[in-house]
Amino acid sequence: MAPKSTRLKPAADIASATEFNTVLDGIANDQLLRDALVLDRDQELLKIRDEFDPQINAINDRMNAALLRAERYALTHRETLFGKLKSAATALTTYGFRLGNPTLKLLNKKWNWDRVIETLRSIGDVQYIVHKVTVDKDKLKTDLDEGSLAQRGLWVDQVETFFVEPKRDAAADQRISTEGTGVAA
Repeated sequence: MAPKSTRLKPAADIASATEFNTVLDGIANDQLLRDALVLDRDQELLKIRDEFDPQINAINDRMNAALLRAERYALTHRETLFGKLKSAATALTTYGFRLGNPTLKLLNKKWNWDRVIETLRSIGDVQYIVHKVTVDKDKLKTDLDEGSLAQRGLWVDQVETFFVEPKRDAAADQRISTEGTGVAA
């Protein structure tokens, strides 16, 4: 397992514009190096998947076919296999039937959820209808100014973050050093 990344504190403040540019170029070089390593890693993972997936898929297919056969047998011989129980065991496995979570379904194709809502309203069972109300934040940001938002108890927060993006061209890719940049954080 890879070590957990922690938030680093800068070793020292940048003293000049030249050092600032050197640090930025180091960051860009590290990003390109990281991207190249991630690509290499992903290609190796793909090779491994390609090597093992056929065997894994064949085993999955074999298990699923056997499971269907076993389930058919268990369904037709339920009483002799389980009696009043839901499960039983062999030397290597426990097997049985589990109940899933209860799920409400439409009765048949004549029903849809809108018709269910209409029926609930018509017979007075409105306690089973959920009315979801939410704020349209995008529309508020678009339509209202700061003063109008403030009257409604709101304000728009927009955080500015610093970024460094490498220039992705052939020359930049050539700069990638597999040794890293050695630029201090």
